[in-house]
Amino acid sequence: MEYEFLFVVEGVSIDDDEAVATLASDFEGLLSWQRGLHRLAVVGEGSNVMDALHELLPRLANALPDLRLIRLDPDLVGVADIADRAARSRQNVQQWIDGDRQAGAPFPGPEGTVGRSLVWRWAEVNEWLRTIGRDDGELRPTRQEALFVDLMLFQWQQMQAQGQPMLKFVAAADDRSDDRQHVMASLAQAVGDPQFQARLMALPRDNQHRLAVVCAVLLDPLKAVLEQLGSDQSGLLAVLEEDDSLRVVPIASVELPWSAPIADLGLSDDATVGDLVLELRSAPVSPSTPLVLAWQ
Repeated sequence: MEYEFLFVVEGVSIDDDEAVATLASDFEGLLSWQRGLHRLAVVGEGSNVMDALHELLPRLANALPDLRLIRLDPDLVGVADIADRAARSRQNVQQWIDGDRQAGAPFPGPEGTVGRSLVWRWAEVNEWLRTIGRDDGELRPTRQEALFVDLMLFQWQQMQAQGQPMLKFVAAADDRSDDRQHVMASLAQAVGDPQFQARLMALPRDNQHRLAVVCAVLLDPLKAVLEQLGSDQSGLLAVLEEDDSLRVVPIASVELPWSAPIADLGLSDDATVGDLVLELRSAPVSPSTPLVLAWQ
């Protein structure tokens, strides 16, 4: 699915023809200037908002290194704006707001006021318009999703400043979700350790701005772990051992510099993550060596 994001940005200008052209051609992006702020409307693709963001951010960083995404713009609209975007009269919109012409869910509550006029988040209004076939066809982050996006942007900017990749957490949705959440929590705590950060920065990866992390459990088949990498060719396998200690293993779907094939460990094609952990306890493989999880 495609999601439209509206960011407040710095580091680029509408006077920069090359940046404007790159955003338009590579990202379906539109850079604008209004009341002292640059805003970037851009499209990301993914199964959900966060997946789309994880796909979008590294590409933007690669294409425009000086671009800084500060936060999402709530895109506040008044009655006149809603009428214009929905191609309806102001009277019609006011009837929606007052509940005079509602057949389903009530009209979204206002975000606040500007002067004496009420304003709404366009994303919420647009979702309501979708129920009556008057939306603009775009998907946007909800209010709750926008909070997570802003938090992620703040953390990503900090990681970028320190030269660290953005971590993309991947976890299967099954009856072991609680165990995978435990892995994520342990990993999030480990990321704050300077030594662990140094290990992350030293890992070879196909995208310098992003590192996919598959949060697994010991019973997971290794082949399933590889499938979760998706479009990423390399990443990390994170799992909690029996003693609840965190083990992180660099993995790859294709051969990378200094990588080691899984065949060197003597594992079968139906091996589990637990089998890999057992082999690594005695195998002469450096913790920074990516294992190529591919069988001939």
